[in-house]
Amino acid sequence: MATMDMTCLYSTVKNISGGSMVFGFLPPHGRELANNEEYTVFGDIRALIGSNAGAEASVRRRAQVALEAALDQGYIEILNTPSTIVYDATLEAPKMVKVDNGAVAVADPCWHDSV
Repeated sequence: MATMDMTCLYSTVKNISGGSMVFGFLPPHGRELANNEEYTVFGDIRALIGSNAGAEASVRRRAQVALEAALDQGYIEILNTPSTIVYDATLEAPKMVKVDNGAVAVADPCWHDSV
């Protein structure tokens, strides 16, 4: 059986600070990234930071503020988040929103490419 491609279900961030940095807001318990190092997590990084079920609201808010500050200061960038998946009733199939050369379109979800 072929391995399924699930890349469209993940988020990837990249340290663009110019040096090694610790990003305490990265799930599950913070992460040190070397310059230009990428880090991938399952799900939407923004939702993961905002919905840490075990954390108090103040801890979740601090993580959100830290992510915003790291983005604003040019320390980190979000390379991708999971694609939105919608159901096409006419085709009776799920479709994934994608961008190619600046144009928004739909395509088969990533896991359909590998079957």
